[in-house]
Amino acid sequence: MSAVRPLALIALLAGALFALKALAFADGASLFFESRAEAREIAAGQEAGTGDAETPAASEPVPETVTPMPSQSAGGLAEPETASHAQLLTALAERRRALDAREAELDTREGLIEVAEQRVEERIARLETLRGEVEALLGQLETERQDEVNSLVATYRSLEPEAAARILISLDEMDPDTLLMVSRELQNSFGRNFAAIMGEMAEIDPAFAARLTSRLRAQAMPPQTVAELEAGFDAAAH
Repeated sequence: MSAVRPLALIALLAGALFALKALAFADGASLFFESRAEAREIAAGQEAGTGDAETPAASEPVPETVTPMPSQSAGGLAEPETASHAQLLTALAERRRALDAREAELDTREGLIEVAEQRVEERIARLETLRGEVEALLGQLETERQDEVNSLVATYRSLEPEAAARILISLDEMDPDTLLMVSRELQNSFGRNFAAIMGEMAEIDPAFAARLTSRLRAQAMPPQTVAELEAGFDAAAH
């Protein structure tokens, strides 16, 4: 009995040790499978997280963007901008009105200038017409006077030199212009007759003959200076 008991005790201890090992193995296997399951769950969660990150609209709703209402400070900044814009529009409108007024004024002035130019042109046309009429009258008078001078020249040529000289001397007081015209025509066209008349005139009134000669010379030679012109006027007056 003493020999059997130790063997039984050893067998009991061995069985207990085996049971403990079996329990330890079972616990390790359980931990192994649990860790494998947790690893699969973690991997699956990571894949799901990656997909959600790539397409957030499919998993989570996109928060609506709400435009914040302008605060009092923002309104304070907007009001000056609006005021300056209104001032700019007002200034532009005033400038536009000023330009329109200036354009209207220029149009009015242009119209007045056109009317004035038209009136000036009409007056010039009337003056041209009047000048033509005056020139025609002067030409007619000159023709008539030349005819008269030619008639007088023919008369003085037919007279004796002494008689012609006396008539010319008396003509100086009545019509000095006609005297000069007749004397000049006689001098230019009938020099011999005029020389005979001047000879008789020098015997009758030498001073008058000298004055007439000076006046005829002054007409033949235009004055070169003002003094000569005045001297010619004085000679014609006397």
